[in-house]
Amino acid sequence: MNRPPPEQTKMPEHSPPAGALVSVVIPAYNAQATLGETLRSVLAQTHRSLEIVVVDDGSTDGTWQLVQGFGDAVRAIHQPNAGLAAARNAGLAAARGEFIALLDADDLCEPERIATQLKYLQEHPDVLLCSSDFSGFDAQGSLGASYCGQYYARCHAAHGGPAARYPEHGTLDISDCLPGTSRLTTVPVYQGRVYAQLALGNFVHPPTVMFRRKAIDLAGMFDPDIKIVCDWEWFVRVARAGPIGFIDRPLLRYRRSPTQSSSDPRTPLDSLVVARRIYGRDPDLRRNDAGEVRRHLGALSLDAAYALSEVERGRALRLLLSSLFAYRTFNAKTLRTLFKIATPAMFLGRVRRLRARLA
Repeated sequence: MNRPPPEQTKMPEHSPPAGALVSVVIPAYNAQATLGETLRSVLAQTHRSLEIVVVDDGSTDGTWQLVQGFGDAVRAIHQPNAGLAAARNAGLAAARGEFIALLDADDLCEPERIATQLKYLQEHPDVLLCSSDFSGFDAQGSLGASYCGQYYARCHAAHGGPAARYPEHGTLDISDCLPGTSRLTTVPVYQGRVYAQLALGNFVHPPTVMFRRKAIDLAGMFDPDIKIVCDWEWFVRVARAGPIGFIDRPLLRYRRSPTQSSSDPRTPLDSLVVARRIYGRDPDLRRNDAGEVRRHLGALSLDAAYALSEVERGRALRLLLSSLFAYRTFNAKTLRTLFKIATPAMFLGRVRRLRARLA
């Protein structure tokens, strides 16, 4: 059964403190190791009129104590563990800024991030939300100065890069957003109606997002029933309500780690559930882009089957058959998935150990 999106509840009316224009909302769960560096990157922004809202989502480490150490520089909220969407919603409800920026508890903002996105939204009053390029790093070092095209297949250079996802192109002068520069600096920006594109797969990186408060009034809050990919589902609702934009400059340093939600083996299945929900509530989208929708559902079904092939073999087999016969998806991953489903776990373990020795 297709459920309606969360109630289109308007944000509480707040009187922002003097000069506060942007609220940075950071959900945090057991983030003691990284949150301090994240907060310092926000406090180092060239745009000073901002508030930081941290929602401790039932952490069991020293996250809450760490936040308290920042004193009045951070507004701290503590709640029992309820998941990412509920934590985001708690932060949005407390936010007092006219504009709201999302950030994760292990990523780092470039100094000009808030100023650049704020200027872009102020110069494009019809745009509800914008995101940006980002660099990547992990425990071993840099993963790339421009990581968007590596992280999102639909933004890869082979597919035209991020520019190919947006119908309108322009530039933005960010000279006054940069610390200690007097030179003219412009960056490419893209915007427009991308609802149908975004419904076929996410290319908006959540911790790079800033949006105007109006987006909540139009699209509602995050759906707490979606455990992992609640961001994509919400971005699709926002994109259905109005234009969104992209700033082609890395404004965030994105930390890759084995513990983040994108590494969760349940993510492909969650993505499939969300995709079915998106298409289920828009018959026109299913009809107008029938081939693309079928291919997307087939790819997601296959990804979910592969992810579950060693832990829920029966479910994985059903998903694999669905990708084959309902969505007509067949490629090399189909055979790998079938092999993993059919092969005893003990034998798979031996194969992995042999590969490790030969590597």
